[in-house]
Amino acid sequence: MPLRENLPLTANQAANIEEKKLYSDSAARNTSVILEVLSQYLPQKGKVLELASGTGQHCTYFAKTFYNLEWQPSDIDPKRLDSIKAYIQEIDQANINTPLLLDVTASDWAKKINDYDVIITINIFHLISNREMKNLIRESSFALKKNGYFMIYGPFMRSGELTSDQDFQFHNSLINYDQEIGYKDDFDILDEIEENNLSPEAVIEMPANNLMFIAKK
Repeated sequence: MPLRENLPLTANQAANIEEKKLYSDSAARNTSVILEVLSQYLPQKGKVLELASGTGQHCTYFAKTFYNLEWQPSDIDPKRLDSIKAYIQEIDQANINTPLLLDVTASDWAKKINDYDVIITINIFHLISNREMKNLIRESSFALKKNGYFMIYGPFMRSGELTSDQDFQFHNSLINYDQEIGYKDDFDILDEIEENNLSPEAVIEMPANNLMFIAKK
């Protein structure tokens, strides 16, 4: 069901929305370049699930552009869920749903939600452990329809190597915070994709030394 009732917002409602909205500089920077890749692979119609939608900047931007698709954001953090709802209320698009409370690193979440044409995840893999990464890819495969697309965007190692000083510093700050997280290797991602009934179609170099993986079920 759509989140809104398509009624004009009062001044108090508008102020409440603005107060709940979170903002990410990286999301503001990378949205348009991710959209360029999505435009090459998204179907004309269907359902798109975004895992760990964060602030809500990505899903609302994409929903406005690809208005023929049904967009389903998700997250596990209450403040981010409130932010996503605020962004949705602001754009007033009928093709984007209320965000789901979803832990995408858990086992068996695909039993609750499935049958998606596309699943997208942006800037999450370096923030989770290898075990959680395996869970995320496995469950995403289960949740996809046959011939559906799984898309991953973010920073990764190349053949086990960090390829810039900025990546080296960021990766080390992550593992200093938690030894189980940090950059994943591109080959490990491809191996995990193939082990879960997904066929890699492209690995695309993106700005700021990021990668985008495109896989098809």
